[in-house]
Amino acid sequence: MPSAEAAAEWVEITNWVEIIGLVAGFLTTAAYLPQVLKVWRSRSARDVSLGMFSLMVVGLLLWLAYGLLIGSLALILSNTVTLVLAALILIGKLRFDRAA
Repeated sequence: MPSAEAAAEWVEITNWVEIIGLVAGFLTTAAYLPQVLKVWRSRSARDVSLGMFSLMVVGLLLWLAYGLLIGSLALILSNTVTLVLAALILIGKLRFDRAA
């Protein structure tokens, strides 16, 4: 049976791992924000790849499902927000390309 000291060390390491995951998720999610703003402000998504963002949205849905299944806060939060941002880009692509 592990000692209380070993258990406390494990919790500390686990917290750092989760913090790294949260920071990484925040940064990679934030990277989508300039593209979302550009698409919606310019009302143009001509240079955005429909195939890439379609695959990205499906992949993010799967990452979110995985995060929910294993109970990872970092995966759940980052993939939920990134999914919304990628979906906004995809919606802009479909909406604005038809209007052009």
